[in-house]
Amino acid sequence: MHAGRQEEEEESSLSPSSEAGSDSEWYDPAESEGDFEHPKYWSEEDEEVIVGIKQRKAPIKLDTLCGTYRWFYEFPEPGLAEPAYVAYTESAPGPQDPGSLIISCPVGKRATLKNIAGTVVHFGKEAQFSGIKRAKDQAKNLLNNQWEFGSLKWKEDYGDNQEHGNCLIALDVSDEDGDPFVMFRYASPAAVGGHTSYLDIAAKKERGTDKYGLSKAEMARLGMDSHYPDVRAAAQVRLADAPDEEESESGTDDEVPVEKSRSKRKPESTASFELDLRPRKRKAA
Repeated sequence: MHAGRQEEEEESSLSPSSEAGSDSEWYDPAESEGDFEHPKYWSEEDEEVIVGIKQRKAPIKLDTLCGTYRWFYEFPEPGLAEPAYVAYTESAPGPQDPGSLIISCPVGKRATLKNIAGTVVHFGKEAQFSGIKRAKDQAKNLLNNQWEFGSLKWKEDYGDNQEHGNCLIALDVSDEDGDPFVMFRYASPAAVGGHTSYLDIAAKKERGTDKYGLSKAEMARLGMDSHYPDVRAAAQVRLADAPDEEESESGTDDEVPVEKSRSKRKPESTASFELDLRPRKRKAA
């Protein structure tokens, strides 16, 4: 049981919400139980619950990204491994320490695509990056809240790392202070005859004496410790209560993000596709 997780009563963790009783045809209760602890969200477009964290749509100002982040969840390629919580301990040395993500902006200057820099440390693997640029989708449309790196250099060859294909993503769920969680997408080289694989690593901004774990409210917003029907019900309540929002302008050099309508398509093996298209919900056998 990870830090920040509250012990759930046995009864609530064994059975989905009773409200779903006659509405259970759209989901598999066994699959729902298997994904109970993972972050997940209801996709209106796909009409299903998807394990993962949705990419943010409304653009954010770049200076919002700056800070030190701690990893809290990993999402491997579907079918390769189960998603897993990232636990920190005070005594974890070197490669056993989960590490952190640092995104920095020049002091006293406005954050721009060119002057953002930082460090990625993930279980002993370290990289430095300088500059970011907005990623594009399959149709070459610029994406909001997804950035590739102008330059990213790993400290050494770790056997599963590469310097292209990695990216940074702002997520649709915010922490207790109102800043979005972020995702680092770790790209690994394609095997012979295969394709580039990705590990998505979610991170929370660290503040002062913050604990590394998630609060109960943050876990609820992420869909953790919830069954599929409850995730869908919560999403529908939020949708009904959400006011029309003015999208904030992103602090870019010479680009103003514009929401573009994109047709639903299956992504190819590239870092430039939207997060909410993966990881997909595992289908029951």
